[in-house]
Amino acid sequence: MDSQQLEERLNRVWPAEALVATSAELIAAGFNERLLARSLQFRLVFRLRKGAYIRATTWRMLAPWDKDTSRLRAHLLTARGDAVYSYFSAARLQGLFVWNCGPSVHVTRRATVSGTSSAHDVSAHHEPLSEEELTFQPLRTGGQVRVTTLERTVVDCARLGGFQEAVVIGDDALRHGARLEVMWAIVEAMPGRRGIRKARRVLRSLDARSESPGESRTRVIIAEMDIDQPEPQVTLSAGGAIYRPDFVWRKQKLIVEFDGDIKYFAYKRTAEVIVAERKRERRLSEEGWRFVRLEWADLANPAGVRRRILEAYNRPSWAATA
Repeated sequence: MDSQQLEERLNRVWPAEALVATSAELIAAGFNERLLARSLQFRLVFRLRKGAYIRATTWRMLAPWDKDTSRLRAHLLTARGDAVYSYFSAARLQGLFVWNCGPSVHVTRRATVSGTSSAHDVSAHHEPLSEEELTFQPLRTGGQVRVTTLERTVVDCARLGGFQEAVVIGDDALRHGARLEVMWAIVEAMPGRRGIRKARRVLRSLDARSESPGESRTRVIIAEMDIDQPEPQVTLSAGGAIYRPDFVWRKQKLIVEFDGDIKYFAYKRTAEVIVAERKRERRLSEEGWRFVRLEWADLANPAGVRRRILEAYNRPSWAATA
């Protein structure tokens, strides 16, 4: 059977609307192990882990964060045992923004055992978890899995991850209903544990008013500047319309806006969105407001972002000096 025939066969047997399929599902549909091996050879499918596969055409189209989610889905479909999904995997399952945290599947077990912890795609953690720190997370495909609570998830991510990465997760967790006082209680119950100082710094920096990963990262960059801190998500009116910019300095009539980041980093803005932004900016400019607009790529150069903001901050505005 040649590549084209295999592709046609895959089209017929692949589970409807399934991004990831197990070998058991494919074999049950009549796609035997020999055909599966040939599909791997022709690079028609990609093996995410033992027993879990994805179509190669689908894989190539996925954004990096969706590839990480697919790997987690493969683990959900094939892993056995009583592990609790934790750290960045719990955050993904809970629908939180997860950026730059790697592809590994994170599980926590109460004792050191073999099995899941030995898999090459798994980061296994062995530490105590109270029943109050555990919950069940429903899956979109049905069923549920055990995960750490939102609060414990944020604390763990803050202990292990980078500062900006953890703030992105923590901000979103607050918007999902996580309670900051519970996070602090978890931290205070972990004296001397690895990463606790990092976790305290993250908790002090969280703000539920940030509506996207880009806003969270921008706020962290601005917080390191030796200037008055801006007001986030302020309501302004101009030309009879109401606007809510990301960051505002009223005295300097300065607005910093992060563009192009809806959920999961959808960089491209539609023509309608761009036109609406230009109308809004024009109306506010007529009222004396000035803008610094940032995109995702800008945040990779925090010094450049701070320089642009500082130049605008120190530049007199005709409305502010009138």
